[in-house]
Amino acid sequence: MKDGKNKIPTEFENNRVVEVCTLLNQENCAYLIAGGIALNLHGILRATKDIDLLIPRNQKNTEKILKALSSLMLGIAKELDAAKVTEKPFTIIGDIPRVDLLTIANKIKFEDAIQNAKILKIGKIKIPYLSRKDLIKSKQTDRLQDQADLERLKAIRKK
Repeated sequence: MKDGKNKIPTEFENNRVVEVCTLLNQENCAYLIAGGIALNLHGILRATKDIDLLIPRNQKNTEKILKALSSLMLGIAKELDAAKVTEKPFTIIGDIPRVDLLTIANKIKFEDAIQNAKILKIGKIKIPYLSRKDLIKSKQTDRLQDQADLERLKAIRKK
């Protein structure tokens, strides 16, 4: 973190998901954790190099997200245009940590997923993420990793 204003609790200081959610929550951004991190939040351990965020196609919200993510180590989000990010299906912010902004996750849009969203609280930090049902829908692609994730999600759903 760059300044004391964005300081997160010491016990979570090195957790990249908590760091990103703290920044986003401070700006009152609308977002949901998707992808590999959402799998982890549902109890399926999978290593992932990025944090996927499903966001609404809303330029004002995207401006807030880019402002929040500008506080990451390299400040790459400062260089991005909110209007362009809002129009694309995904944007990779190659910062530390890497964050991928998704305006659609397969066929799942934020406006639909928010209705079923789950929230994990770590201390005072809220981490909103895709429900299992919406995560399953988001993983129904031809990508091999998504197919493997889908099988694991379906297996725990049956238990």
